[in-house]
Amino acid sequence: MLMLSSQGRVLGASDESAAGAKNPRAEDVPLRERAGHYIGLLKGIVPWLTTQQAESVRSLPSGVVVRERLHLRRTAWGSCLTVVDHHEWVHAVDPQTARLAALGFMIAGVCHEVTNPLTSLHSIVQILRADKSPSRELLDKGLDNIAVNVKRILDISRRLVTFARVGDEPRERFAVDEAVTEALYVLRHEGLLEHVELRRRTDDAALVVGNIGQTREIFLNLLVNAVQAMQGRGTLEVETRRTGAQVEVRVGDSGPGVSEAIRKRIFEPFFTTKGAGQGTGIGLAISKEIALDHGGTIELQAPADAEPGTGAVFCVRLPQAPA
Repeated sequence: MLMLSSQGRVLGASDESAAGAKNPRAEDVPLRERAGHYIGLLKGIVPWLTTQQAESVRSLPSGVVVRERLHLRRTAWGSCLTVVDHHEWVHAVDPQTARLAALGFMIAGVCHEVTNPLTSLHSIVQILRADKSPSRELLDKGLDNIAVNVKRILDISRRLVTFARVGDEPRERFAVDEAVTEALYVLRHEGLLEHVELRRRTDDAALVVGNIGQTREIFLNLLVNAVQAMQGRGTLEVETRRTGAQVEVRVGDSGPGVSEAIRKRIFEPFFTTKGAGQGTGIGLAISKEIALDHGGTIELQAPADAEPGTGAVFCVRLPQAPA
């Protein structure tokens, strides 16, 4: 990560932040020295202050071609530019290092995400303090505003902690449908399935090895997204089945589907198409990380050219527990 001032100056680089920090490629130059290259790829009237994504292709002295994705987010001091290497060197090291590297990318997004709720909190506190005898209506409105924004910040914090702890929890053998059932219970408890027709096909023999709480988080994210996509009304299909050495759980909805532009970014941290207060944009990123940590995958299967109203289908694949 590069921290940039509002004038485009480099305030700091992540490879300088800790003593003994090493570049994964010894022949590559320090991140600070690459800043000019990256900034030159950004677009906008003031490129380093324009939230965006870009692609970078560089050649090292040895001739190795390095492909990177750039993610720029505004911050209170200027901006944060995250550089993500497309190569798989991160996954060659231990899983915890890979998770922390991904967590660093997500934290860069937090700087941007928490600004809005904090700004709103600051404003309402200033209004309440300025009025020496606020009316009951103003107090109620202010407290509601504070509650909503604090909940959003807490949700971001909780999900980041969940992401950071993936892999740390004990593993056991369990039926994957137990995790699905627990996730559905949460939706019923919150009244989200009141106007939804649930069609479910289970497989009691679909067993996996992992952490049932983390696995539940995958399905909870998928199910909540599906219900919200249908605006609380429609058909929700959940099917569990065994395919070879894997267990598949498919979650489908009768919502409007997913456009090609959104499909490309749907697993990116903090990317969301939901309205304010309806989501943080972290759920699918965390779900993907949990699935990977359990040796599985998660993907959006609905075709890009599907007709509007045909919905979306997410498929979670996990290794089947050995007999």
